[in-house]
Amino acid sequence: MNLNLQDKVVLVTGSAGGIGSALVTEFKELGASVYGTDIAARREDNYVQGDLTDEVFIETLVNHITEKEGRIDVLVNNAGIYLRTPALQISKAEWERLMDINLTSVFLLTQKVIDGMIARKNGAIVSLASVAGKVGGLIAGAHYAASKAAVECLTKSLAKLGAPNGVRVNAVAPGIIDTSMQDGVPAHQMDFLMNNIPMGRLGTSAEVANTIVFLASDAASYITGQTISINGGTYM
Repeated sequence: MNLNLQDKVVLVTGSAGGIGSALVTEFKELGASVYGTDIAARREDNYVQGDLTDEVFIETLVNHITEKEGRIDVLVNNAGIYLRTPALQISKAEWERLMDINLTSVFLLTQKVIDGMIARKNGAIVSLASVAGKVGGLIAGAHYAASKAAVECLTKSLAKLGAPNGVRVNAVAPGIIDTSMQDGVPAHQMDFLMNNIPMGRLGTSAEVANTIVFLASDAASYITGQTISINGGTYM
């Protein structure tokens, strides 16, 4: 299989988290030039700390990479937050904050990056959706589920825009993955979730990263507008 990621310029958001860190490692091992960004402070090569809800930061970030590398070949929209607030207790402020991070920032960053990809007639974008966006939040908050459903729909719209110009846009929809997002989930709720996974275990960050890397690669050259589920059979 020819992934052909050698010397590709890759931007991974949310790169300080479990899936983000796995993505950075995987892309680097395949020879890509990888840039990471997150709101958390972190010391590593090609890492830029910042807030993706800030349009000025988005422009600065993209300009920084393109000035150094000349282009961005792959964008992975991995940054997001996971909240479990019951629907009737979600405030307007919390709703707007989550949507700003999980949806609006994805749109604004993709809008900034895809323009250059279209001009070069080449590029790949992969965004993080969720099984919650397909079934509604079982444990996840309604706002989280709604944001991820919107990411899936946004992916289709952008795929239609990019396809005639050689740009592919896809998403992945993980189920319950063994990351810090599960910290604080009460034991009885985790038992409920585990009982709804036919494979009987949590997914790993590496399993999600492997699918994203495939979608970003030339091996997936005829795949666009799709959301690939990674959930151990929870949703079929």
